[in-house]
Amino acid sequence: MALIFGSPKKQGTLREDVKNDHRLTLAKDIYMAGKLKIMTTETIPGREIQSAFGLIVCRSYAFDNAFYGLMAQAMDVNADAIIGYRENVAFHPEGDKYYSCYGTAVRMKKAK
Repeated sequence: MALIFGSPKKQGTLREDVKNDHRLTLAKDIYMAGKLKIMTTETIPGREIQSAFGLIVCRSYAFDNAFYGLMAQAMDVNADAIIGYRENVAFHPEGDKYYSCYGTAVRMKKAK
């Protein structure tokens, strides 16, 4: 087999796949429950930012993995919101789509 573009995809171990699946499922559940806010704007109306953790990025060939992976990263740093959310799709020469989701992970002040 001739390889023209990039390197072959790494085959992760089953243990890593199960671990990542659990993180993505947890991130999805927290997002669906409304406990993690995602905004395309730089603020959340009526809320103040307590601290910013910085830019987080997640990429994948599957949109759900990129989107919920971003949320899992935000949860890893104890953020409760992502501001300035953006997403991008790149098209691989072989026809695959490659998704990138990114934003700034922040912790919001408690609502009064």
